[in-house]
Amino acid sequence: SQSGRLAIAVSGGSGARLRERLAPSLPGATWYEVGGGTLDDAVRLAGDIQGGRYDAVVGLGGGKIIDCAKFASARVGLPLVAVATNLAHDGLCSPVATLDNDAGRGSYGVPNPIAVVIDLNVIREAPVRFVRSGIGDVISNISAVADWELSHRVNGEKIDGLAAAMARQAGEAVLRHPGGVGDDGFLQVLAEALVLTGIAMSVSGDSRPSSGACHEINHAFDLLYPKRAAAHGEQCGLGAAFAMYLRGAHEESAATAEVLRRHGLPVLPEEIGFTVDEFVRAVEFAPETRPGRFTILEHLDLKTDQIKDVYADYVKAIGS
Repeated sequence: SQSGRLAIAVSGGSGARLRERLAPSLPGATWYEVGGGTLDDAVRLAGDIQGGRYDAVVGLGGGKIIDCAKFASARVGLPLVAVATNLAHDGLCSPVATLDNDAGRGSYGVPNPIAVVIDLNVIREAPVRFVRSGIGDVISNISAVADWELSHRVNGEKIDGLAAAMARQAGEAVLRHPGGVGDDGFLQVLAEALVLTGIAMSVSGDSRPSSGACHEINHAFDLLYPKRAAAHGEQCGLGAAFAMYLRGAHEESAATAEVLRRHGLPVLPEEIGFTVDEFVRAVEFAPETRPGRFTILEHLDLKTDQIKDVYADYVKAIGS
């Protein structure tokens, strides 16, 4: 409601432009510009909001801003509304805030936003690379759920059927949609899929429905090559196509690679500037990024030469 007192966190970039458009219709709002996506930024934002007697916090921007707002709103005990300016990943409606801290990067459990606003006109103003990244992130759910089911079979890990179904269906909906990044119909399915994935994580209480070997490989890229890492969803999509191949789902792997290619996403490490050896090293290091999480990587426990061999087969299988 317009009468409610809102604390609105915005970025300097896409958020600032939206602020000009929205500020006149929100006279009761206080606008807070948030620097980056660090824990310090989030703590500072919480401190600024603390004394203001607000009814809700609004995070307006990309993933970093929304994660800062999630953390701050949780800290001061206020509901959060997320207004996404891009569809780069599934964090726009998830119970996790990922923030950079002194030790690198931390994941903090927070309540899910009470509402998510996604305006496709705004999404279209963002660079198309952000849409592509969201596609890779949500398609990787299919591989992540397969990892969860593997752990259930091998280790008896508890699986939440509803969370798994929601995450997988979200991935499948995007995988099977014939449209492209310029179509409203496709963007709507992608937006809904990303939100559903976030809700799946809320249902299970962790990131298990959307994060398996695909995300371990993504984290390995980030940690081993921090200056050169590509977009989150680019790395997750590539990780998922490779993980599907590793688990013997060769047809699914090829189909996934084909869809990623069609949307302009990488399926080979060279396409994001990594050598085969660097990719092999990332796959080898990946299990260390999420201790305690069991995926196809932990299950197969491959050595360097084995990864190289499988990778060569993967390249042949997905064609050029």
